[in-house]
Amino acid sequence: MGKRNKWRKSMVLALTLAGGLLFNTVQPTVVHAEETSQQMIDKKAKVDKEVKKLHEELAKLQKEIDEKVKVFNKVQADIKEVDANIVDTKKRIEQRSTILSDRMAAYQAQDNTVGTYLNAVLEARSLADLMDRVVAVKTLMDADQELVDQQEADKANLEKQKTTLDEKQKELQKQFQELQQKESEMEVKKAENEAKSLALKAQIATKQDEERLEAERKAAEEEAARLRALQATTPVVQATNSNDNNNNSNDNNNNSNDNNSNANSSSKANDVKSPQNVVVGSGSGTASSGDAISTAKQFLGRSYVWGGSNPSTGFDCSGLVQWSYKQAGVSLPRTASQQYLATQRISASEARVGDLVFFSYGSGVAHVGIYLGNNTMIDAQNKGVVIESLDWWNQYLVGFGRIQ
Repeated sequence: MGKRNKWRKSMVLALTLAGGLLFNTVQPTVVHAEETSQQMIDKKAKVDKEVKKLHEELAKLQKEIDEKVKVFNKVQADIKEVDANIVDTKKRIEQRSTILSDRMAAYQAQDNTVGTYLNAVLEARSLADLMDRVVAVKTLMDADQELVDQQEADKANLEKQKTTLDEKQKELQKQFQELQQKESEMEVKKAENEAKSLALKAQIATKQDEERLEAERKAAEEEAARLRALQATTPVVQATNSNDNNNNSNDNNNNSNDNNSNANSSSKANDVKSPQNVVVGSGSGTASSGDAISTAKQFLGRSYVWGGSNPSTGFDCSGLVQWSYKQAGVSLPRTASQQYLATQRISASEARVGDLVFFSYGSGVAHVGIYLGNNTMIDAQNKGVVIESLDWWNQYLVGFGRIQ
């Protein structure tokens, strides 16, 4: 009996020790698991907060662009209104000119205008008839003078309207350039923030997702680096003529009007020398480029629409290029900067029909058109989809790109 009790006491002691050891090994593990979980929750909250900041930063920039778009659209509407007013004023002037010409011809058929009116009065048959004739003559003379006064007033108004139109067109060109440059800057910021966002998300991802996010982050960083490098891009004419930038500013304005640009260059653009003689090739294009050009020409005269990339919305410069080549079976990126990076660099003398031609207003690639040969291109600019000479645009020329 004593042996059995002794054995029981030994078993209880052994179980107690075993239980203690088990408690001492498992309990810290549970605590550690709870701490890790809480750390991950805190880390995710921190990452989410940083990612949100990146999105808010882009949203703020986008809001700035949207405000500029509103101003641009308002100026476009103002120009349409002034254009319509000019048409109406010209029509009134032409109609009065016809009336006044007919009157003048009738007067010239008589000895003189005064004699015509005097005869009408002297031929009165009674006092009452005389009074009627005097009133009638007075009314005619007043009407003639009123027509002349209205004609002079409308002619003066027409000159004011033309001045207003010119100012509005210059303002529109300035807004157009600022918007395009802002888009170029926004592209860089988007790529940079995308890389940062992916790096943050990788910190709280599973091993499998971490590898995927890391690959995406590297791609985003490479894209950001390429776009940042483009921000240092300046017009070739500006780079080669920096010592005599301020020459021929009047010629620049004249060429602007002659080439349907009517542009008032931005402060940076005004520092660029006037249009230069850039020797551009005119080689034959490919079948796909011919199809793209035919598509683009269908939209000649369509108004410029910021961010537009198809016929239902309208077109901006890169949207027109992308859509036109898409119809020809060629896929291109969306923006001017991306299209520049996606094409092969060629010299101006090597340019052929269908190549893309790129422009900068001081930093980054901001505008693109399709080269047509003979120193012309088709593009969507502030005055809409047009075919125009490169002469005025040469001051902003970055280079040509061939679609591979």
